Amino acid sequence: MLAVALALLVPSAGLAQQQPSAGLAVTTPSEALAAVDGVLDGLAKGAADLQRRAGANVAGNGTGNDTGTGAASGTAGAKDSYTAALTRDEAIAIAEADPGLQEFLDDNPIHRTAAEFQSKDRKWKVSFVGGPKDAEVVEAEVYVGDEEGNIAEVRTGPQVAWMMARGYEGAFGRAVNRWRIWIPLCLVFLLVLLPITRPRSLLSWRTLDLLVLLSFTVSWAWFNQGDISTSVPLQYPPLIYLLARMAWITVHRARLRRGGGAGDPNPGDSHRSVTVTPSAPGATPAASSMPGAAPAASPAPGATSSPPPPPPPARAPRAPGLPGWMPTWLLVTVLVILIALRWGLNGLNSNVIDVGYAGVIGSDLILDGQTPYGNFPDDCGQCDTYGPLNYISYIPFEAVMPFTGKWDDLPAAHGAAALFDGLTLLALLVLGWRLAGRKMGLTFAIAWAAFPFTAFTLSSNSNDALISACVAWGLVLAARPLGRGVMIGLGVAAKIVPAILVPLWARHPFPRADRAAGPRRLVAYIGGLVIAALLTGWVLLLDGTAGIRNFWSRTIGYQADRESPFSIWGQFEWLRPVHIAVGALVILAALLVMRWPRRLDLVQWAAISAALMIGFELVLTHWFYLYIPWFLPMVILVVVPLWPDPEPEPAIPPGRWLSRLRRMTRAKKADDAQAPGAQPGPAAGGGTA
Repeated sequence: MLAVALALLVPSAGLAQQQPSAGLAVTTPSEALAAVDGVLDGLAKGAADLQRRAGANVAGNGTGNDTGTGAASGTAGAKDSYTAALTRDEAIAIAEADPGLQEFLDDNPIHRTAAEFQSKDRKWKVSFVGGPKDAEVVEAEVYVGDEEGNIAEVRTGPQVAWMMARGYEGAFGRAVNRWRIWIPLCLVFLLVLLPITRPRSLLSWRTLDLLVLLSFTVSWAWFNQGDISTSVPLQYPPLIYLLARMAWITVHRARLRRGGGAGDPNPGDSHRSVTVTPSAPGATPAASSMPGAAPAASPAPGATSSPPPPPPPARAPRAPGLPGWMPTWLLVTVLVILIALRWGLNGLNSNVIDVGYAGVIGSDLILDGQTPYGNFPDDCGQCDTYGPLNYISYIPFEAVMPFTGKWDDLPAAHGAAALFDGLTLLALLVLGWRLAGRKMGLTFAIAWAAFPFTAFTLSSNSNDALISACVAWGLVLAARPLGRGVMIGLGVAAKIVPAILVPLWARHPFPRADRAAGPRRLVAYIGGLVIAALLTGWVLLLDGTAGIRNFWSRTIGYQADRESPFSIWGQFEWLRPVHIAVGALVILAALLVMRWPRRLDLVQWAAISAALMIGFELVLTHWFYLYIPWFLPMVILVVVPLWPDPEPEPAIPPGRWLSRLRRMTRAKKADDAQAPGAQPGPAAGGGTA
């Protein structure tokens, strides 16, 4: 429309200049079309000229000494012909004067120093090189401002190769890393979950569990400062504590079920005895109080009256308790505010890390009829390391907000991350509601929404909440073998980590269920795994067998050989034997829980699942704070409610081999008793030895 308007005005203006007294000229359609062509040709020539100038500028920037040719590029060329004010030796001297660098080099000797001037940034990059000469390693880099003569940045050790180790502000999640957002989230997490109106109940294991969950903040704070030599060791105490705590809860409930003493439970503990009064709902009334019951027989004359037998203990309610103090309306208000805050930060002040970028590219490849494995662009060459469900999950958002070919704001990644977060939150709401009503459901949802590391995951727009969603919905469907098989299968199809739970989740976490139906439930569970494989495995076949061949090497093979400074195994190579031993223990534990404990309730099932997931994370060569939400739904289920003690289990009949052994033992004793010369026992009239 603008071109047509110009075409109509230009001829009129020309006629007005040539014939000022002729009045308004009339333009014919052919003249208007010709004028439009002229305007478009002019615009095309101008765009081509701008492109040539831009190309000349880029060439000048690349060489650092190109002054350009002609009047069009002379200004740009003059700008790029900047001459360094510092010499090479002066830049090296300034870099070597940094005290932190000298302290690092005392422990990491070097054999040469190199300096390179970067004209684009007007900085000197001074590299300190160590290692053997046939396999040199850059131990440190220092960037020196040429105009100011100051040190702009110092990179040491892993910071040289790993950008995420440099402590750049907001590199993961942006605004959520600010203390004025992080600390209030921690406070809300504690205020909702702790019984602050009953101070005596605060001194409990449950309180310590919640504080340990938040203690990952200490390691995270050092990470944000770029000090991973401190942050990495600090991430292990919370992981080890939570693993030990989940294991202890499992063993403790197994002992209670076998009739072991519980002792005096702390009233604030999440695994305590529930006191039941005789008038509790569900209690069986005494026989004499039942309508139509016969009166109790009076003792015979002269007989000694004995006290009546104690009534059988009333059965404890099986629903867990909630130690929170907030009314329902306040819980709803807090949850709505938290959701608005989290999703608002995601939309207005967050970023998309490489994980979200990978999901967008993979979904774009699938929509183009290609498998993601082996087809990623060079700028994200190892981004095809995730399972097929990860890339499938981004397809709806990629279809609506297509990939532009650049790592820009990536709205599809924002949408997928919000979906993963919302699915997990909804699953926890449903799980708690089904266990003990709407207040428990709201509390579970707030435990997820207020936990700062789930907000950190959402604002980083990663795919890690997808694992949480699969696990959380698996907890909801725990009573349905087919459903939990589908959910754990989908979790494995997103990332390999949930595979550690596959043997355990084959067990039915309800000890009073019909044992005879065990084989049928196992078949349904395996069917769920097959359904999950069919729903996601088709992605591998888009390029024929090439996708299948690349899948193993690009996923499991890559992760197995991955080197990373974000674990003690990557920072201390001498721990290699310990690393192997811990990994073997985790695998052994995953197999042992297929049989022990013999009776398994929902709490133990969730606790063992959390312990196995944490154990898997302990052996990862590359660990990051985005992995905390993987086990969080299971820890919430175990820790947040006040669970009643498990019911004592009935006598379990001995197995086939034990029964045979007992029969053989009895037969042998009978044979020995009938043997000639055997000592007659007391029952035969013989005396004792």
